[in-house]
Amino acid sequence: MKQSRTKGFWKRLSILLLSSLLVLGNIADESTLVQAAEQKSKKILSEQEAIEYAKKWVTIPEGYEYDYGEYIEPYDDFTPYAGWGLSWHHSDKSSVGYKIHPVSGNLLSYHQYDDKDSEAPGPVTTNSKQIALEGVMKFLTKVIPSEERANLIEPNEVDYKSDGTYYFKFQRVENGIPFKDNYIAVTARGDGKVLRFNRLWYEGELPDASQIISEKEARELLEQKTEPTLYYESFSSRDHGEKYMLVYGYLPTDPQMVDAISGVMIDGDGAVAKPKQPFKSLKEMPAASAPKAASHKDVAITREQAEASAIHLLQTKLRHQLADIYMLDPQPYDGGPRGKETNWRDYKVHFGWLKNGILIRYARFEIAVNSSSGSSIIGDEKLTSPVILDNNMQRVDLAFAKKTEQAVKKSLELYYLLPDLDFNEVEEPKPRLVYRLSGDKGVVDAHTGKWISSLKGKE
Repeated sequence: MKQSRTKGFWKRLSILLLSSLLVLGNIADESTLVQAAEQKSKKILSEQEAIEYAKKWVTIPEGYEYDYGEYIEPYDDFTPYAGWGLSWHHSDKSSVGYKIHPVSGNLLSYHQYDDKDSEAPGPVTTNSKQIALEGVMKFLTKVIPSEERANLIEPNEVDYKSDGTYYFKFQRVENGIPFKDNYIAVTARGDGKVLRFNRLWYEGELPDASQIISEKEARELLEQKTEPTLYYESFSSRDHGEKYMLVYGYLPTDPQMVDAISGVMIDGDGAVAKPKQPFKSLKEMPAASAPKAASHKDVAITREQAEASAIHLLQTKLRHQLADIYMLDPQPYDGGPRGKETNWRDYKVHFGWLKNGILIRYARFEIAVNSSSGSSIIGDEKLTSPVILDNNMQRVDLAFAKKTEQAVKKSLELYYLLPDLDFNEVEEPKPRLVYRLSGDKGVVDAHTGKWISSLKGKE
């Protein structure tokens, strides 16, 4: 999608919006309200300053009283910014909420809840969708600076919800290249009233698109160096039971993209792919020591000690199943600073199941470890491996599986990708430009070598 189309999209609606913008009043100078700023190096807005920005972006409805404000740290992919969370409420239990960028004052998110909005939606007319879009465009013209609006493409599809609202998602593009998971999302009623707004927008420097490798070179690298994993996948059978199939598919840590500038392989999380390692069962690991309680009442054991305690429990209680159990590495984030310490609650140590050394995907369990005593608890979970009836010794090799996949995925995608945030890292990751083979999503049957579409798999 070229950038010229995005500019044309806004231009086509300019006549429509011109008259409607007159009712918005004076819009504050964009250079003042919207400034490119690094949160780490510039002054953080006070709560009162954030409130003033909120009022400039969207007028507080009459009769609403200020409820509270809090400074919110970023905590997941959907809220990547720190910011001021502000809330107003009405006596009838209606509310409005804002999230304000802590340096620039940008509107990051907005929502309005009104009891009336939860009632049965009004009748859908042929103009409802268009009126909703007009309301959205008027809203975006006020709260999104022109340079960002120029890099948005119109939604290919608009979701109509059962509550009578329309969901619009405007994809971000840079240099005509899509930026995956960067977008503006707005929900509006059929009368044009905006109820929800969310801005996901990386604000740092982007890779230089003029330095990318050729499509030919990218395709060759992808055909040679992508590397799916052999594992057991769960499918629903016709009798609504669970059936496992041996397949080739991509795990998040598998090489599956190529950096469009350096040519190095990238995994599904957006990081440089590491050499693949076989899953190491607990039977192959050295015996873990029995847990020891913390030496002082107010001192917690470490994450490493908690993991050793959990391994010791399994090595003691499940001696005959150790060849079929492995510990997840890295461990899922457990809420502590950078995932290392909790100090205030039990640790959760996560394990998975293997069959003959092959991963059974999504078959997992956890052991709770007391952060003070170091003792481990299995709890109510039944620690039994999933039943997999697979005596078929015929298998296709990795090269055959890749040929099957590449015959289905013939298109080549180029897009900006922001790597997933690793809680063990202090610095925010920088976006990459990546190439990827694209097409039907699915896996390869490891016994027959045939393609299994994700859609057919769900059926």
